[in-house]
Amino acid sequence: MNQRIADASSQSIRLLEQFSRQQGGGVDQLAQKLSGTFAVGGQVLVAGSGTLQPLAQLLASYFSFKLGFDRPVLPAVALGADPVLAAAMAYADQSEQLLARHYRALNSAQHLLLLLSDGSDQPALRAVRDAALDNEQPVALLSLRGQADPLCRDGVEICIDLGTDSLPRGQELIFFVGHLLCELVEAELFGV
Repeated sequence: MNQRIADASSQSIRLLEQFSRQQGGGVDQLAQKLSGTFAVGGQVLVAGSGTLQPLAQLLASYFSFKLGFDRPVLPAVALGADPVLAAAMAYADQSEQLLARHYRALNSAQHLLLLLSDGSDQPALRAVRDAALDNEQPVALLSLRGQADPLCRDGVEICIDLGTDSLPRGQELIFFVGHLLCELVEAELFGV
C-alpha cells in the first residue's frame, strides 16, 4: 500500500477519535439546539466561505431533503448559494457582504446560524455573524481553530473546535459532523 494512503487514513482515524472524545458534548448540544429550532418552526442558516461553502450547501440539503429515510422537510438554507447574487456582488466589489445580504433577504424571524470556518479572518462570515447577533438570533461555529477563531466571540453560543490545522482533514471532519448532526436531529424529532 502507498504510505501516503496509510498515513492519511491513520491521521483521519486519530482525528475522528480525538474529536469525538473532546467535542462530543458540543456536537450533542448543537444537535439539541438544532432540534429545538426545527421543533418550533425555525430554520437553520448555514454559512461557509471559500472551500467550505460547498459543505454548507451539502449540510443544508441533508436537512431540507433527507439523510437516510423519507421524512418531512427540516428548513435549512445555505447562505451565499445564489450564483447570480454572488456574481453581482463580486462585480460591485461587495463580496464581503454576500452572506449578510442573503441573510437579510431571508428575513427569518427565528433561526439558528451555523458558521463553518477554516479559522482565518473571514469578513463575509464576520458580517453575517454580526447581523445574526444584532438580530438576537443564536449562532454556532464549527472551526479549525475553535476558541482562537476570530469568529468565536461573546454571543456565539456554541464553538466547536475541529482540532486540526489541516484544511483537507478539517473538511472531512465537517462532512462527518454534518452527517452526525443530521442523524442526531432526525433521531430526536422522528424517533429513528
